[in-house]
Amino acid sequence: MDPESRVLAKLVRSLNDHLPAERKTLGELLREEKPRVVCRDGSAHRIRREEIEAINGIVGSKWGKEAERLKLPILIEMAPDYGRSAARIRGRVYCDVVQAILGEERKTTDEMVIFRPDIRRLRRELPSASQYAFLISTS
Repeated sequence: MDPESRVLAKLVRSLNDHLPAERKTLGELLREEKPRVVCRDGSAHRIRREEIEAINGIVGSKWGKEAERLKLPILIEMAPDYGRSAARIRGRVYCDVVQAILGEERKTTDEMVIFRPDIRRLRRELPSASQYAFLISTS
């Protein structure tokens, strides 16, 4: 890896310090009195109970017991590949949650690209149960 790429990789890592060191399952968070995850920088990130219950309501009926294994927060992946106005959501159950929140149905399997208005809407609905993850270009 050339020096410029190393600097960029270090910058992206520092941008992602707010991400959880380990995400927790929906089931774990539902059982906690004060739902939270520990971030890479050592801080705690609280996830509002109303958001957890809303997500449980969305996935519980469709996914049953499988829903309990959904890990939060939902990651909104920002990468240069998508431009400044788009992001990616990965994972079938996560795509189902996002589609339900946006009030639309897409023919998607395990990945979807959402654009700025949808990103804002998702963050407005789930401010503590979703987080931005910054990626380096995959090309």
